[in-house]
Amino acid sequence: MLETIDSRQLLAFCTLVQTGSFTETARILSLTQSAISHSVKNLETDLRCQLVTRTGRKINITDDGEELYKDAQNILNQMQGARMRIQDRVNWGRGRLRIGASTTACQHILPNVLREFNECFPDCILTITPADTPQLLEMTRRHEIDLAIIVTPSDLKEIEAKPLFSDELILVTSPIHEFAQSGRARMAKIAQERMVLYNKGSHTFDLVEQAFRQNKLLMQNYIELGSMEAIKELVKINYGVSFLASWTVENEINTGSLMQISTGQRKLIRNWGISYAKDKKLSITEETFLGISQAVCSKMHSSKQTGSSKSTGKKPH
Repeated sequence: MLETIDSRQLLAFCTLVQTGSFTETARILSLTQSAISHSVKNLETDLRCQLVTRTGRKINITDDGEELYKDAQNILNQMQGARMRIQDRVNWGRGRLRIGASTTACQHILPNVLREFNECFPDCILTITPADTPQLLEMTRRHEIDLAIIVTPSDLKEIEAKPLFSDELILVTSPIHEFAQSGRARMAKIAQERMVLYNKGSHTFDLVEQAFRQNKLLMQNYIELGSMEAIKELVKINYGVSFLASWTVENEINTGSLMQISTGQRKLIRNWGISYAKDKKLSITEETFLGISQAVCSKMHSSKQTGSSKSTGKKPH
């Protein structure tokens, strides 16, 4: 009979590779350092090869260890997925769901999604992790979260993303800013302004920076904030100008506290999606959350487009 590998040893080994520390691995798995050390040693004995080496306090993974880690991750993920799917069937809606989302999504998208989801699965234990797209993608790859609402980059690796909606980043200023007088501004002139932008490293920041680079320009003065609401407040008091999603500033533009400025540029379009690891088989709970998210976003943005068309006297396209 073919011998199988001990799953507890695999878990200890994978966690050690991820943390690079016997102490941290022991803490995460609620075991002693000695137990982790013995577990990895027994796994090496079982497989007749060395998986890790120690140089002082540093842990190095061998080539055999690298190969095993790839397979072990898939095995552990499949085991976890199987457990969750069985629990979904046995305890309908009483499972756990870990969601990641940007602060914008947490504020504008998740409340409506969670309201409907809670009607379907009132006993589901939900955890929400707010973060920017790069961090959420990494957490998704490592199976630290189940689903993430993100601004979808063009180069996704090991990640599946289902589309939610697209939006446009527009230039907004205070009503007393000089750009507000004509309602338009050239990119060369905008580059000289103080920019108030969302976090550097986010896909949103990259899009804005790329628009300037395409015009062979550099942003000379900018500050970063992790809150769209804080950005709007600074722009309102004429502290700077910003590129923000049109649907997040619709109320401010309608009331006149912010002004939309034409740049004459190609539109800055973002694509939003809900992502999960490619090697993950979605549970009933996850499938339901995904479907509700798509329905809510579709309804939310179709109503905004209709409202915008009515206010401008144009028919929706």
